[in-house]
Amino acid sequence: MKKIVTLVLGLMLFSATLSAQSFTDLLKGAATTIVDNLTDGKATELLLPGTWAYTSPAVRLTSSDALAEALSSATTASMETKLKRVYDYAGIKAGSCSFTFTAEDTFTMTVGKRSYTGTYTYDAPTHKLEMVFNTTLIKLGSMSGYAYIDGDNVDLVFDCSKLFDFVVKLGAKVSALGSLTKIAESYDGMMLGFSLSRTK
Repeated sequence: MKKIVTLVLGLMLFSATLSAQSFTDLLKGAATTIVDNLTDGKATELLLPGTWAYTSPAVRLTSSDALAEALSSATTASMETKLKRVYDYAGIKAGSCSFTFTAEDTFTMTVGKRSYTGTYTYDAPTHKLEMVFNTTLIKLGSMSGYAYIDGDNVDLVFDCSKLFDFVVKLGAKVSALGSLTKIAESYDGMMLGFSLSRTK
């Protein structure tokens, strides 16, 4: 692990033209998270462009509360199960949903046969991701959240209320969000979103 981190940091220091693909080849699993932390989010910034397929809901608890941390595993599992049902209503399913980010700061979200385009900005030190949709048929507006890379996977997570508004616009039933809202309100700093796996 230490050798991988040292190698990657060396390449970053001595090669300003290191491509995203060669960087991806070097970074696997936990090593990516370590390098991302050491470089203030630059690994996520470099690796985000590409196509990512939706695999499952993503849940992150950012509260420093000890009890929240102790319950995080159980809460995360419960939340993911409930969130999956909500996503199903909106058509967000493995095999039929993907995100493509370009190096020119544009993105495309595909849900089934529908595609939604827009522009995005990413701030490396804070991991903040701002997605602005330019669709006219459905007014999706903008989504402010965070992006975290881990090997060939990335989590895109958002404030609960923002995410809920978003999936309702995509077609989820409002009644399906009831129990999710109650759980989310019980935890400070709960972020919900999408876990994605790189395909290109």
